[in-house]
Amino acid sequence: MWYDVCVMKNKNYSKQFGIFLLIFIFFCTAIVQNSFVYAEDSAEDEITEEEKEELEEKEEKYEDKKEKYEKKVKKEEQKKASLQGNLNVVNQSLGSTKRTIDEVIGDIAEKESDIDRHNAQITSLNDQVVLYKSTLSDTVRRVYFTASNASLSAVVSNDGTHRFLQKTDSLDDMRIKIVEVVHQIEEAKFLQKQKKNELEELKKKKESLLAEHKETESSLLAQSSAVRTEIIKVDASLAELNAKLSDVESKLSSLLGDSFNTDDIAKAAKFASKKTGVSKGFILGMLVVETDLGRFTGACTYKKSRMGDANEKIFKRITKDLDYNYKKVKVSCPLSYGIGGAMGVAQFMPTTWVGYESKIEKYTGHSPADPWSLTDGVMAMAIKLANDGATSEKGEFTAARRYYCGSRLDRSVCINYGNKVLYWAENYKNRL
Repeated sequence: MWYDVCVMKNKNYSKQFGIFLLIFIFFCTAIVQNSFVYAEDSAEDEITEEEKEELEEKEEKYEDKKEKYEKKVKKEEQKKASLQGNLNVVNQSLGSTKRTIDEVIGDIAEKESDIDRHNAQITSLNDQVVLYKSTLSDTVRRVYFTASNASLSAVVSNDGTHRFLQKTDSLDDMRIKIVEVVHQIEEAKFLQKQKKNELEELKKKKESLLAEHKETESSLLAQSSAVRTEIIKVDASLAELNAKLSDVESKLSSLLGDSFNTDDIAKAAKFASKKTGVSKGFILGMLVVETDLGRFTGACTYKKSRMGDANEKIFKRITKDLDYNYKKVKVSCPLSYGIGGAMGVAQFMPTTWVGYESKIEKYTGHSPADPWSLTDGVMAMAIKLANDGATSEKGEFTAARRYYCGSRLDRSVCINYGNKVLYWAENYKNRL
């Protein structure tokens, strides 16, 4: 009996031990499998030191090339601006010279017109003198005839004497008129001679001046042509440099993440400006400095970014809400002096993004708000800038510095950042 009981107990223990052993083996297998999966995920997400160095080396290489071409572009643009200024000065001088030439020609034409008028006056006076002389000759003949045939009766007859005296008076009047006309002719001729002398002197001076201005005009035209040729060369150089710059930026963009169409960037900035009151130009200036108008939005996974636990937790929640694969979504890469993990065109860290989600959704109508959406990202940036005082021109500098530095605004790096944003707010069209 006792033996049977012991055998039965041993069988029960063996059975229980077997079950326990199976459970233990299953548990260990699961742990090992999970370890392999975790190791596989870690291997997928973890960046090696060699990969990191290679990425940083490529980034530095393209950034150096970009900076080099940007400097050349700026130098050529300055050269073009200088040439354009010279061309404007030359064209102004040319215009002034042409006006002077026209004035000289006008003066000569006016003097010649005066002489023509005096010649006409002299001709008229000469005609009048001829008429008077003819009349005078006729009167003289008639007086002489009357005087010869009626001298006796003129003495005897009072009436004849009267007629004779009338003829004499008529002759005197005619003489006076002739003298007056001759005097007028002499004056007109004198005036004409004076005008002709003046004209000759004027012509000599004006022709000399005209020749001088014509020579100046020819020289200025040559200068204008030469400057225009130089501007054409500079434009060609600029086109070549911009093509090279665009190529470098394209390569840098492929290294650092997806980019956006500049027309879409401008539309998104305009929309955000209308909703928040921050100027479109200032928003675009910020976008130039932050991501070069969306060209460089990031190319690292969340693991490679070393964003930290707090950001990682929120990042995974954001991507889950958006139905994105958190392992594949790209964020900014870490710099040598800090962490990465900034998202989209606005470059918000996940912990910052959560504070703006509801406002973004209200303005754009997108729910959930998407950091990698151009419209949502630009709106997020505009909302933050508006909150920091950028709805007025006076507050833009502070808002820009706060965007980059938080509360420590007086550091030189913050001031440089703010100045750069203000510059591109005025010149963003050069990057579109």
